[in-house]
Amino acid sequence: MHTKNTRLQQLLYMIEQFRIARQREISLGKYMPWKRFTQQELNDEACATYKNLLVGRSLRIPDRNRILTIADYLELSSDGRNDLLLAAGYLPIQTEISGNALEQAIGQAQHTMNVLPYPAMIVTHTEDIKGYNESFRRLFGFPESHAYDHLMNRIDLHFNPDLPVYLRSTFDRSSFEMWKTHAVQGIRLFKNNHILSRYDDWYQRVLNRFEHYLAEEQWLEDALVTGDIDNGELTQTLLTRSESNGEFIPIQYKQVSITTGNLMTPKVQVFLPVDDAARRIFEELGCHVNEELR
Repeated sequence: MHTKNTRLQQLLYMIEQFRIARQREISLGKYMPWKRFTQQELNDEACATYKNLLVGRSLRIPDRNRILTIADYLELSSDGRNDLLLAAGYLPIQTEISGNALEQAIGQAQHTMNVLPYPAMIVTHTEDIKGYNESFRRLFGFPESHAYDHLMNRIDLHFNPDLPVYLRSTFDRSSFEMWKTHAVQGIRLFKNNHILSRYDDWYQRVLNRFEHYLAEEQWLEDALVTGDIDNGELTQTLLTRSESNGEFIPIQYKQVSITTGNLMTPKVQVFLPVDDAARRIFEELGCHVNEELR
């Protein structure tokens, strides 16, 4: 059984291991140039009692928020942060799931999506699209062959000109501005929702995917800087084909998210009509457009 003193010693040992590892990585240019990851700097920036703890002048384990501050200063991944929390005797923070748990959650989301009367897709924390229904496919003009499945990530869905969504969402100046606003808000929302995972490898891979498009869309650089998130409802425009006459018609729609567990992802992203043209298109797709959406 751990005594408070041995728990503290184990915690300090773990912090020191992380700190020393960060010092060794400074030459790789991974961190802010002012960071030296010394004991004094950790004391000054993250935990004012750290040096007293090291020499035994204090035996009080830092509180949970202080442990999180230390983890943030050391730029630890979710696993590293949770290791510190456990070492200090606190419950870990679960932000994402993987493996069998993720597959089960996707299965639950699939069941939810299958009973929805609207276009919908399943999105994971990495922005991967793990499924969509038939009305989604028809609304956005995807082929039945699933030829684009290798690009089924929400970032590619939004930015890739090889996919039908990009061209159909940017067909005039007004639609382009709406598309751009949605892109900026999407990036900022992603960063805000996953702030506790920002030192994880998967998070960096998602940002790299965003940055892949920066060469084509220079204005996106502004979105990678933390900004305010507009909590208002964003409307998007899409040029979609009417199945009754084959003509392309501009419609306006909005998105809502449905989660099936106690985490933000995986989630079912649902598309709802906003204007009369959209309601007619949705009805052609067999969607039930109730009075509230009229």
